[in-house]
Amino acid sequence: LQAAITAAQAVAANDDATTAEVTDAITNLSNAIAGLESITLDTSALAHEIELVTEMVANIGNYVPSTVEGLADKLADAQNVLENATTQAEIDAATETLREARLNARTKADVSALEELIAYVNSLDLSAYTSASAQPVIQDLARANRMLANEEVTQEEVDNMVDALQASVDNLVEVNNSTNAEDTTNTAAAMQTGLFAGLLAASAGLVLMMRRRRAAK
Repeated sequence: LQAAITAAQAVAANDDATTAEVTDAITNLSNAIAGLESITLDTSALAHEIELVTEMVANIGNYVPSTVEGLADKLADAQNVLENATTQAEIDAATETLREARLNARTKADVSALEELIAYVNSLDLSAYTSASAQPVIQDLARANRMLANEEVTQEEVDNMVDALQASVDNLVEVNNSTNAEDTTNTAAAMQTGLFAGLLAASAGLVLMMRRRRAAK
């Protein structure tokens, strides 16, 4: 097209140009313009990415903030290219940029199970359990609450926290059960001590009896 324009300008500036030269210049310029009109830019991929990212931006709160930073701006840039691009290279570059931004986005972790477990632990009266068994629950509960406040947390981290807190809860020991266990242990120890003392007394009696018999002989 530029060559046709340059040639036409040269003919127009030439006062001695013939009718044939003028006609040829006009024809060449018309053909060049027609050739431009026949070029079709493929915008389907870019339009598809714009559609997907538009939906993401509308629900931006569902994504980890650091992974969608600047996504709205990239969407606006892509829309501008879609409307004003004159080359396929521009369209392809915009498509790739927007696709990369979309694939880098990460949805927030599902913390519903952790929230339910935290609510359950908060409903417990930890004073009813031994200090040794309640302490891990208190520590894991604090960690779980901090995790809920972290928007960057991963699903794996949340799942591991649920498992850890549940394990601590499962290991709780009621104070009464602990006392009963101690009483049982003490009773068994007392019985063992009494039995040992009885055996000693019986042994002493036998020794004394044998000595008396020897003395009688």
